[in-house]
Parts: sequence; structure tokens; C-alpha cells
Amino acid sequence: MPKLEEVYKRLEENKQKRKEISKMLKDELGADPRYKALVEEMTTLREEKKGIEQNVIARSGQFSDFEELKIEISTDQELLADIALNMFTNNETVEIVDEYEQTLHPVFKVSFKKSNS
Repeated sequence: MPKLEEVYKRLEENKQKRKEISKMLKDELGADPRYKALVEEMTTLREEKKGIEQNVIARSGQFSDFEELKIEISTDQELLADIALNMFTNNETVEIVDEYEQTLHPVFKVSFKKSNS
């Protein structure tokens, strides 16, 4: 099995290559006048779409709880992950059985963050 540092180094090298290729692609696309026009049009349409959405939300009382629900869902997802991780570290079975009798198992993700030392 490869060492942690070897895989990390290879990952960082590939990320750097991807970044360089992405920059070259962006430069090439930036030179194409039709591409530039499409990007500007998409920006305009996105802003217009956002304005329409805001108007509909402001006019209708049905959507007043929308933002609160988004926050509550996000908080509950974080809480669910914390509980599952605590159960896992305590060697407890981590699963949820939903209303359709389907068993759900967690998927854990590991990521690394630079320390401030």
C-alpha cells in the first residue's frame, strides 16, 4: 500500500497540472468573441432570472419559510453527521431505517486541512 505522503504528493501534482490546463483553456476561450458574447448573455439572463425569483418570493406569502427551512435542513444534516460519527467511534451500528423499510448507511469522507502552525 502506498504511503500517505506519496499519494498526497501525487494528488497535489495532478491538481497543479489540472490548474495549468484549466488556465490555458480559459485563455483560449477568452480569445473567442462568440464565447465572450455568450458569457455576457448568460450573466444578464442569470440576473434577470434572480430578479424574477425575488419578485415571486416577495409577492407570495407561501415562500416566507423557505430560507428558514434551508437553514434548519443544513443544521439537521450537520447534527445527523455528528451523531453518526459519534456512534461510529463508539463502535455502535450506524444505520437508519426509513419509512419504506430501506436501510441507509453512512458514507464517511476524509479531507485534510492545513494547520495554522
